[in-house]
Amino acid sequence: MSHIVSAKAYANNEIAFLAWSLDQPIPNCLGFELTRIYTDTGEERVLPAWVAFKGQRNERWVAQTTSVWPIQKLFWRDLTVRKRRDATTRRPADLTVKYRIRALVPAAAGLQPVTKIPKKTYSGDAIPLAYADAGITTNDVLVTAKHGAIRAAFTNGILAAQWLTHALEGLGQQPTPAVLIAHISNPADPLRRYLTGDVLGTLKELLERAQKEKGSHVALALYELSDPELIQLLTDTHAQVRLILSNTGANSAKLWDAENAPAREALGKLSGIQLTDRLFNNGHIGHNKFAVLIDAKGKPKAVMTGSTNWTPTGLCGQSNNAMIIDSPTIAKLYLDYWHRLQDDTKLFTTPAPVGSSSTNAQGPLIRAANAAPLPEVKLKDGSAVTLWCSPNTVSKSKLDVPPPDLAALFSLMRKAEKTILFAVFQPSRSGKLSIIEEAINLGIKDPTLNVYGAISDPTAMPNYVPPVKPAPGTPGDPGAPADKTPSPSTYDRGNIHVVRASAMMPGDLIGDFERELLTAGKAIIHDKIVVVDPLSNNGFVAMGSHNLGYKASYENDENLLIIRHNKTLVQAYAVHVMDVYEHYRFRAIEAERAAAKPVTIPDAHPEWDGFLSTDDHWLTRAMDPANSGLSEYFAH
Repeated sequence: MSHIVSAKAYANNEIAFLAWSLDQPIPNCLGFELTRIYTDTGEERVLPAWVAFKGQRNERWVAQTTSVWPIQKLFWRDLTVRKRRDATTRRPADLTVKYRIRALVPAAAGLQPVTKIPKKTYSGDAIPLAYADAGITTNDVLVTAKHGAIRAAFTNGILAAQWLTHALEGLGQQPTPAVLIAHISNPADPLRRYLTGDVLGTLKELLERAQKEKGSHVALALYELSDPELIQLLTDTHAQVRLILSNTGANSAKLWDAENAPAREALGKLSGIQLTDRLFNNGHIGHNKFAVLIDAKGKPKAVMTGSTNWTPTGLCGQSNNAMIIDSPTIAKLYLDYWHRLQDDTKLFTTPAPVGSSSTNAQGPLIRAANAAPLPEVKLKDGSAVTLWCSPNTVSKSKLDVPPPDLAALFSLMRKAEKTILFAVFQPSRSGKLSIIEEAINLGIKDPTLNVYGAISDPTAMPNYVPPVKPAPGTPGDPGAPADKTPSPSTYDRGNIHVVRASAMMPGDLIGDFERELLTAGKAIIHDKIVVVDPLSNNGFVAMGSHNLGYKASYENDENLLIIRHNKTLVQAYAVHVMDVYEHYRFRAIEAERAAAKPVTIPDAHPEWDGFLSTDDHWLTRAMDPANSGLSEYFAH
């Protein structure tokens, strides 16, 4: 018999996510041992752990296992199902695993002791442990990017991680943006390959397929283009490339497109390439990141889309995703949009000089065409896919009226039964007029709904309040000190939990944690994802380049996919969102504590000092109904 009454595992192409529930508290429970079992071979591997018990120190950050340092939670992420932590290499994909979960208690007479433990590498006395019961084994789960006609990959670009700090220090280097950029800009660097995961191959795939298929070509619409390896691939396949390249933002010298300019110039000199310069050079942006494969007969075959910009930081320094859909119907919808972008660009004036600002904006024809809802496409695997293209409003500037694409998304979100998950960059100030506001309002209206979100930019947090600017002529006008109120890192209201990306910094280091690198650029969480009811047949994922706020629909070139009836795909995106949320949650709490702000997330232990508890009080908090909504949902 086991006190664990239910346990489930889920996976995408990078990690697995486990959740379990108990029938009652386990007296003296010090956590759970988690063992990965390879279904095909029966091989077992106890998951690694790095956080020691109080009274112990893991100063060199050397892994033990969960047999030594058990998991004091009711859900967990297996980050090493593919990514090794002792080398910058990854294990193969498309493998099936399951997990055994067993509660551990202090060793005592009559209990089976834990005996298979690694060599002691930490300071402090070891704590002998025993099994409370036989535990439970989860379902089998396939670690894969393949979900019928759709394949989805996720980057490993969470930089605020102890493994990255120690990996760079092991090379005799400090964890700084400049050091990391040198690694991720080098196509041969193993750290680059580790961080990008399967996403780099996903971005390259359609161009590589075109190389092998005589007479085929690829139509692309890109926002940022500076990655050396991807630029080289475009160069190698230039005769098969039809590229619409938009401009990047203004630099410190107020010149537009400085980031894309080198690639634009180099590609423009190649004979045979079809390059369309879509230069806004203002607040409107051509934010797409998609590619369409067209065969020798001119028929579209497949499309690649997602949130990943074609830059080293997009590939390796941010959380991002990329997707390929092998569907001629979906590919044609994207190709039609590509042609609309090309036709609209013919109405632009060329900025003179090229880096100067302009008044270019999308015209009424493309706006009207994008506003018309496209039919939901049913794929052979049963997936139902709806594409929305932006801009799709009459107005060229943001109003308070929901744009057609987000109105459709909001309508589906309002049918949520159990859970809404999201991971976003910066949809809007304070999350207003975006999916952040919509999700929170739905959670307030229905207190049984689990709402979990992760945000990159602090100004998008729902409790962000802009600093008050002193009125001219008042005592606080020119010489007053700036408002030093720290930006919020957490938002909590009932079952609504939102965090922003944070890192361990010198002022908030605890336990054996070291200083981390938060970002190598501006964005940290760069995904644009909403997942609703991932365990339901009616669940869906919304993803693409769309920042999920009104501004994107009114002012930007964007694409947004809403995908239903593909449960493993929806769960793959849910696993990614929960990975991002859970990673930054603890760090966000520490950021607020360091700023001397009240901690608002209820399952946070305000006195946690970075070490495992040596008694069972942690389990009381974990099983509190106010804190267990997520584990209970995913465990059943």
